[in-house]
Amino acid sequence: MSDNVVKFRKIEKKPEPKPPGKKPELPSWAPFAGLIALALVIYGVQQSGLLGG
Repeated sequence: MSDNVVKFRKIEKKPEPKPPGKKPELPSWAPFAGLIALALVIYGVQQSGLLGG
């Protein structure tokens, strides 16, 4: 009975080449790192007294 069984395998897809000139995507943590950096800059400016507070 097993002589009639045809084994199939997945067709391997070739990865699509990236188009030239496309910017690489930012990692998912990049916006959070930007917010933390902005908060540190604001804190530093406040501590230096440049904002007059």
